[in-house]
Amino acid sequence: MAPVTLAERLAAAPSDSLSVADIASATGLSEFTVRRLIKDPQWPEGTVPEDAGEQRFARDACVKWMRAHQAARVDVTELPGADTDRVTITDIANRTGIARGTLSPMRTHYKDSSDPFPVGDALGTYSWGEVKAWLSRRHRRTGPRGTVEPPVTTEKPATTPTSDVLTTAAIERLTGRGKEAVKTLVRRPEIADLSSGKVGRSRVWPAAALLPVLWRLGYLPESGPLSPEQTAVLVELGYLPETGKPSAEQAAVLRDFGYDQEGTVEHRAWLVGPVRSATELAAHYGVTLSAVSRRLKRGRETGDPLCPTPIETDEGTRYDPRAFDTFWRR
Repeated sequence: MAPVTLAERLAAAPSDSLSVADIASATGLSEFTVRRLIKDPQWPEGTVPEDAGEQRFARDACVKWMRAHQAARVDVTELPGADTDRVTITDIANRTGIARGTLSPMRTHYKDSSDPFPVGDALGTYSWGEVKAWLSRRHRRTGPRGTVEPPVTTEKPATTPTSDVLTTAAIERLTGRGKEAVKTLVRRPEIADLSSGKVGRSRVWPAAALLPVLWRLGYLPESGPLSPEQTAVLVELGYLPETGKPSAEQAAVLRDFGYDQEGTVEHRAWLVGPVRSATELAAHYGVTLSAVSRRLKRGRETGDPLCPTPIETDEGTRYDPRAFDTFWRR
């Protein structure tokens, strides 16, 4: 018997008007996941009861959304290619019809599970036979699926991602750091351990695994505009479109990585908060106090126009958090 889909579970909910908690209870998803889903522009519009209770959504409209956005199951017996083929993430997307933005995070999301995504080689390719077997096992289980797009049978469009991995040159473009600084950065254990080997003389990292780390360490902005170079790299990786706004799926993946153009409530609150000491800044950005001190010193010595002006208070030297954020994350 085929597993019950999320849409079928939701259709069986006892009420025709559902809160976030009701949707979570009916589908088995967490409330956190449901709250992310309702941010989708196509999610049904909610209503607020007259007693100003929690926002509610029409059950039938939610069921319709679930059916439209829950991926169809992949019949691996009908997929093209030989089991011995070596395939990239883009090839897998083209052969299965699963959106590339859904596939890429799977390598990280299932890394520590009892059934991890197949391991790729240093060139970023995977055994097609192993991938098919893994997809078959995953698709026999219940739970949310990524959005499925029609399989690509014609020439790859101009917007097809050109890479699944990051080289040191790409890391330089993303972080705005020079070669020597990036050499030091990639020696950090949490980054060095992620490397998937070398392509020629260049060491490479799976983009889906390294990007969240770069965001966590503060080398990429949590919110606001990205630099032209950062945007270009993310376009090459398929996480942003060449033109226009990112799709709901791309935006969701970037939020998982640590980036939300509008910014989290916590980050916006930090930016408009009181002046901060160097110690508080170091704690917020997850670095050492000496790292903050060195960066400020270098900014002053080079005459960096973005270097924040120290503010002397009764408690000691402080910095405006918004000015420091611009300086730190540019």
